[in-house]
Amino acid sequence: MKKIKLSSSKKISQSFFRFFSAVLITAILAIAHASASTFSDVDDSQIYSTGINFLTQNGIVKGYGNGTFKPSNALNRAELLKIIAEGSAKYSNQDSSIFANYSGKKCFNDVPANQWYTKYVCYAKENSWVIGYEKSKIFKPDQKITFVEALKMTFKGFNLKFNETDSAPWYHDLVDQASAHNFIPFDMTGFSVNLRRDQMADLATRIIKANESLKSLNNYLGDRTDIVVTYETLKQGLDLSKLQVETK
Repeated sequence: MKKIKLSSSKKISQSFFRFFSAVLITAILAIAHASASTFSDVDDSQIYSTGINFLTQNGIVKGYGNGTFKPSNALNRAELLKIIAEGSAKYSNQDSSIFANYSGKKCFNDVPANQWYTKYVCYAKENSWVIGYEKSKIFKPDQKITFVEALKMTFKGFNLKFNETDSAPWYHDLVDQASAHNFIPFDMTGFSVNLRRDQMADLATRIIKANESLKSLNNYLGDRTDIVVTYETLKQGLDLSKLQVETK
């Protein structure tokens, strides 16, 4: 059988194709790696990485200047309101520029004008998401926030309904409503536990996804869709993130 020799033009075409393919594959892998590694301290093995990346891609969170997100850090009241405000704007299809007019306000004695969080706090106060302390004189922006306090502010910010009564505990129906919609992060183990940054990313993502559709929420939760944190599991201090799930 005669061997067919390639013409020089065909050889050049094949070489170019191999070179172009290699460059294209390298670019695709680089993009995939970049999208999976939004922050240096967040990787796919972490339970709430998808929620963190979702909020980042939608401009709701940005992390820190050194490229970290600090997922295990306890959230303070100012940080919480930023996530709620930016998240609720996406939730209701509003432009985040709605907060700009509040930057120069001084709505609490301990919230100076033109701080990064001023516009969120003052917007939240005007819309009755927060009241503050000492007859609405101070906000305590740096104070760490508990799960039920954060949940109440989140429900108000996203305009979700719950019944608040004077009977103890005031948050019973709030938690029940969050549980009924499967909004509560899997490793939330108590009512007064400080809320972490990664847990809030998960909570906000669940609410936004649920607003899109139940299917969207279930797709986000994946194999853990049927794991639901309830008032009773919180009361018992159970960590449901440790439950083993069967992959489908």
